[in-house]
Amino acid sequence: MEKMNNEREVNPLRSEHLNEGISPIIASIGTHENAKEFVESDAYQKARDIDNVDYYAEADKLDALKFKNAGDQTYVISTIDNFPKLSKTLKNCTGIVVAGIDKKTGKNISFMSHQAPDYFLYEDKGEENFSRDIRERLSEMKERCVPGTIDAVIAGGNYFIDIFGKGPDEIHREDYQDSIQFLSHEISDALGFPPVVIAGPKEVPGSDDIFYDNEKRRLYLFRPETGKASTESFIPGDLAKNEEKWAEEKEPEEKDPQKASLRRLTRPYPKQESGDFK
Repeated sequence: MEKMNNEREVNPLRSEHLNEGISPIIASIGTHENAKEFVESDAYQKARDIDNVDYYAEADKLDALKFKNAGDQTYVISTIDNFPKLSKTLKNCTGIVVAGIDKKTGKNISFMSHQAPDYFLYEDKGEENFSRDIRERLSEMKERCVPGTIDAVIAGGNYFIDIFGKGPDEIHREDYQDSIQFLSHEISDALGFPPVVIAGPKEVPGSDDIFYDNEKRRLYLFRPETGKASTESFIPGDLAKNEEKWAEEKEPEEKDPQKASLRRLTRPYPKQESGDFK
């Protein structure tokens, strides 16, 4: 029976937006060392060949795959299908996975995105372009899927806490905050419920890789380090509470008197090369 939650906002952490018996997207989080077993798996190879959501690919290649984008290294939104999916080297970027059950086939279908905050937060028409394309995909999912079977999660992001205020870390921190709120608004407005941040941001240098097993509705997140409070799931409305946990966990560092205050810039990060599961 489909759940009705018109009187209050549903809590996706409790799967209140899902029909009875429908599994939410479950996450497994490990280090890049743990990812080695996936490199030779059939599911990984299939995703690599078919639904590799490659943020670093040229726009012409993405267009040929019908992956939504606004040019090189802006964002990538895959098609909706029943294939496994992967995206590599999420440094400052976040990723979205939305899954549901197809009305026609009764099978799980999904899409994945990989987006750069310095594009959709700062670039001219960046917010407009990304908002239009992600809403089109979300609307397509809503139209194609059985009501009460759609789930949505956010992963990735960067959050270097600078306990002394303004500095390079502050840019990452503000970008992460703004990204989560923006993505949550887009998803909530389109689907009627907020996404789950399946795991918080990185607190150490490096990148995240994400692999989605569509059949099992399981997301694998591989990052440089695990065991931090920031690997816990939360809803975007609880971001501030979780930031307090991350701050408590951060060990004090000696203040650098030479560190200059930085203002946020348009595209402050250089374009980067893609990596692979190590």
